[in-house]
Amino acid sequence: MKVGDQCILGIDGAGFAVSVGVLENRVPKGLIYLNDGSPGSEVLLATIDQLLTTLKIEQTDLDGICVTLGPGSFTSLRISLAVAESIGLGLNLPVYGVDTLQLIAGSLPFYRGQVKVIQNAYKGEFYAATYKTETGKPVLQDSLHLIKPEPFYEDLIAGDMILGTGLTTLFKKGFDLAEKKVNWNRDFHRSVSGISVIEHFLEHDVREPSLKPLEPIYIRLSEAEINYEKQFGVKK
Repeated sequence: MKVGDQCILGIDGAGFAVSVGVLENRVPKGLIYLNDGSPGSEVLLATIDQLLTTLKIEQTDLDGICVTLGPGSFTSLRISLAVAESIGLGLNLPVYGVDTLQLIAGSLPFYRGQVKVIQNAYKGEFYAATYKTETGKPVLQDSLHLIKPEPFYEDLIAGDMILGTGLTTLFKKGFDLAEKKVNWNRDFHRSVSGISVIEHFLEHDVREPSLKPLEPIYIRLSEAEINYEKQFGVKK
């Protein structure tokens, strides 16, 4: 059996937006997307309850959970994964995880050039990665990394496709993307949602629940780790 043939809860709470969705037998049943500027993790549990109640679906009706692993806010990631793992453990359900940038790149299959995904990492930086999607699925070309807008812009080549929330920052800073002869897309369906994270796993074989928790993708150290290193001169 495939994941898409089940009743699946999808969760994206890696940043300040939060989105939860339910897909059953390959049919999207409902989606809630919230982005009011506060950490999405603060309302995640209430949003899940609201969606399931509206759809008249009990948690015991779920067959699995799909969740984004980041990169993103340290606190938001920690909470969203804890929620997903807690529901999975409590109901003995498998939990499937995927990195956010790969998910965004996968929204544009069969593109012949490079797909560059940039998500706002704040502190004047982007989470970034480059993919090839010409085979229909995203293939990572470099490692996930942090980069400032200026060197990112300088490294662009004609034909590149740019996706992600970092586009807004580029435009606000006045970077001339047309001069670089690159393409970009800010349509909502290029964003991560509680449905898109499930769609990534539609054709995956159903697996058994695992006691091993998923590993979040942080890239940047948390403030606590940074302060610890500054104070004691060693990494925690």
